[in-house]
Amino acid sequence: MKHRKIAVIITLFIFLLTGSRLLWLHLFIQPDQPYAVKGQIDVRDFDFQHSALTLDGEWTFHSSQWLMDNQPSNHTYIQVPDGWDKVFHEGELTPFGYGSYQLKILVNPEETNTFSLRVPSIRSAAEIYVNHRLIAKSGELGENRAQTVAKNVPFTASFETKGESEIDLIIQVANFQDPRNGGIVRSIKFGQEDVINRETQLSITMQMVVAVVLVLHAIYSVILYLVGNKDKRLLFFSVLTVSIMFYYLLGSDDKLLSFWFPINYNWGFILVHLSIVGIGYSLLQCIDRWLPKHIQIYKRLFAILCIVAIILAFTLPIRYLISIHSFYIFILGVPIVITLMMMLGKSIKDIRNNVFILLAIVAFVNSLIWDGMLVITGIKIISYPFDLIVTIACLATLWFKDYAKVHADTKELAQKLQETDKLKDEFLASTSHELRNPLHSIINMSKAVLDRESDALSVKSVNDLETVLSVGKRMSLLLNDLLDVMSLQDNTQKLQLSTVSIHSIVDGVFDMLRFMIEGKPIQFVLEIPENFPSVLADENRVIQIIFNLVHNAVKFTNEGSITISGDTNKEMAKIVITDTGIGVDTETMRRIFEPYEQGTISKTMVEGGFGLGLNICKRLIELHGGILDVKSVVGQGSTFTFTLPLADEAGVHESHEMVRQSSKSPERTSIQSDKKQDQMTEWNRPRILVVDDEPINLRVVETILANENYDIVTATSGVQALAYMQSREWDLVISDVMMPKMSGYELVRIIRKQFSITDLPVLLLTARSQPQDLENGFLAGANDYVVKPVDALELRSRVAALTKVKRSIQERHRMEAAWLQAQIEPHFLFNTLNAILTLSEMDSERTSRLVEALSDFLRESYNFQNVEALVPLENELTLIQAYLYIQQERFGDRIQVKWDLEAPTDVLIPSLTIQPLIENALQHGILKRSEGGTIHIRIIESEAHLEISVSDNGVGMNEERLAQLLQPKNQPSRSIGLMNTHIRLQQHYGQGLHISSKLHEGTSVSFVVLAKKTVKQEA
Repeated sequence: MKHRKIAVIITLFIFLLTGSRLLWLHLFIQPDQPYAVKGQIDVRDFDFQHSALTLDGEWTFHSSQWLMDNQPSNHTYIQVPDGWDKVFHEGELTPFGYGSYQLKILVNPEETNTFSLRVPSIRSAAEIYVNHRLIAKSGELGENRAQTVAKNVPFTASFETKGESEIDLIIQVANFQDPRNGGIVRSIKFGQEDVINRETQLSITMQMVVAVVLVLHAIYSVILYLVGNKDKRLLFFSVLTVSIMFYYLLGSDDKLLSFWFPINYNWGFILVHLSIVGIGYSLLQCIDRWLPKHIQIYKRLFAILCIVAIILAFTLPIRYLISIHSFYIFILGVPIVITLMMMLGKSIKDIRNNVFILLAIVAFVNSLIWDGMLVITGIKIISYPFDLIVTIACLATLWFKDYAKVHADTKELAQKLQETDKLKDEFLASTSHELRNPLHSIINMSKAVLDRESDALSVKSVNDLETVLSVGKRMSLLLNDLLDVMSLQDNTQKLQLSTVSIHSIVDGVFDMLRFMIEGKPIQFVLEIPENFPSVLADENRVIQIIFNLVHNAVKFTNEGSITISGDTNKEMAKIVITDTGIGVDTETMRRIFEPYEQGTISKTMVEGGFGLGLNICKRLIELHGGILDVKSVVGQGSTFTFTLPLADEAGVHESHEMVRQSSKSPERTSIQSDKKQDQMTEWNRPRILVVDDEPINLRVVETILANENYDIVTATSGVQALAYMQSREWDLVISDVMMPKMSGYELVRIIRKQFSITDLPVLLLTARSQPQDLENGFLAGANDYVVKPVDALELRSRVAALTKVKRSIQERHRMEAAWLQAQIEPHFLFNTLNAILTLSEMDSERTSRLVEALSDFLRESYNFQNVEALVPLENELTLIQAYLYIQQERFGDRIQVKWDLEAPTDVLIPSLTIQPLIENALQHGILKRSEGGTIHIRIIESEAHLEISVSDNGVGMNEERLAQLLQPKNQPSRSIGLMNTHIRLQQHYGQGLHISSKLHEGTSVSFVVLAKKTVKQEA
């Protein structure tokens, strides 16, 4: 905008302001109105139909007299409106006193009119009489301060004339409070009642318009402060507009605030002076950024003056407060002058962008000039508000223009920030992917070095490597969080919805995180019942949510408990996680779910990281249609509550029942099949036990493996699975991780107490694919894992691999047993035949019995088709008796046998379990002594099992040899029979051989056989 154009705009603006003011004067000023002369005014020729007049001029004044009580003694003439201080008490200059004003008004006697008097201000109490009749009063008159009650507010009085040619107007006035001046100080309007009311209402309306404009500006300033950037200048601007409003409504001709509210004389003055202080101080604060440094120094001094002014307003008597009114004018004038100078200087420096400031200055100065001219000329007119409105409008336009510019700049900046944020997200995602490979390489290499060189490295080096591993794993977790945040922000996260058991997930998460509370006085408390309704959610994400929340609780809880409870509300499940940790403050709670935010306690950052865990939880919960909330008290703990949609219970029960019905048949046919069928299918159809608390998941696994040659049995809990495992042998266990009562991790740990990792493989089904979750599974003893939702090809491939491993191990055991038999028989047969040849020449009867024993031994030995099969105890005893008879014939009195048989012989036991123990006692025990020894064979029955023991008084073993005897890696090949027996017993009964020995005293080997299966039961 060019300077010439700006000059034209300002000139036109000045003309507009001046023209509107002149038009207003033309409309409401009567240039030919009469004036009072020597106590009389002639209004007979005045047109009262269209306007009113002011009763200005010379009034008769009776000092210190009440005309309505006494006859007038002396009088003088006084100019109205004006104070009486110059004529009161014969020239004594004092504003205090009392007296009577009198004016004769000449009117047309032919007309009957209802006239009104509009009295704006009489100091400080007055009574108005028309033709000796009281028509209005303000306050209470008195001849001293004690008797007078001041009330200087505008009022209107009406009266009617009927055929009267003269109106005798008497106004009795008393002033003992206002030190400025006393008497009639403003023009009294006289006219017909409807005209006076119309002009009064117009004046009030104009003042109300200004008040409304000021209030609106105050309101939107406060709103902008609350929703914006908390700029205190907005609050000061609000105080400024409210103060101007109070000053305007209390100091104008109509004093509207006193009319609307019961404000007495004293409080009226107090509020006016407080408004002056409010205007001055807030105005200076609004232009604080414009002030030069040399003025900034005096701001504190000005603030002190404002405080003093406020104190004086409340403490000083009104007459003294009015006396120091110039002090308050100084407080008001200084900021106004500074503001005008700053605004003028700012507009001149950059007139193109600050033209509205210049227009506001012009409007304000124009208002001041016209008000001064009206005071000097004595012209009385209805309140003219437009200059002030225009001033405020110009300033508001400037602010709105600045706001629009800021909004446009902010919008442009926001777009740039969005683009930058997108680039940042892409960079973080790309960087996270790129960092994962080298990071995992660092972790794997460090772990390999630690495992390989731990014995050779110093303790400090081992600790350093463990620290590197710990830091690397934490960095891996952070990278995973970053990738989750990226996918959530890009809305690429897809949910695999299914019916999910909250109880099972919480139990599993507690099991996963139990290692974190080792050594801490913290308890996990699960208050969600097993029959808690299922939710419709992505199981993997629900595990992630609960894992993050519980993990967060563990980090910030030093002692106490972490409790998870649940409730239902309409169609939502409410899960509550409560801890007794350190808690967070209100400010932290406000931003706790924001990304990259971390809480601080006692000004110390707690737990490193990106601060993404809770944000991820909130986003995932909202993605499910739920909400996440937190309540916390510092030092007492925190409570996180989230909701998830409930599943359709009718559909869930129907699916469960369907799967339950379909799973009964294979279970029954598998477990209750006869022995012959078992033997026919044992090697052709691997037995698989599938464990999951959700019947639908069981059905899915069965469907995937239906076309494979597997014998599948399902169980809905870990306890049920353990019961099935005692009833038969299995080639593979497939278990879900998240199950109630007993998680998959706990089930694996129990299985590993009975079976080695090769004797019974376990495949875990987990919704978590994080490395730390998989590591937990492997540490528990799992062989492999499949991430849910299950991929059919992957599951079939892994099941096939694991069942082949199991069968290969079984085959190895069979080969070991066959090798054992092959190892025994040639030597044994050779020695036995030599004994038979020797005895045939000496004793034919003994020879015959020896041949019969050899025949029994061979028959029972080759009768074992499968070393994994169960055989009657009677058959095993026949084999042992034949073997011992042959050995006694060979070694004579060096072998003594003692039998304690207190059990039935129809109990089934694994084949070739006692004979290797007898051979071991002979070969490595009593036969190593020249004098031989005794073998004691004892079989004792109890309520649920048989205890079988073989003991000897041979050479025995030392403690070192005894400790290494059943360790596979330390077992020499010649002891394979003993080790093979131990493993097979473990597979059948969960416990193997128990060996005790003392060097030079002997050895005892025992084992327990569960007496649940008999020959009759198998038949």
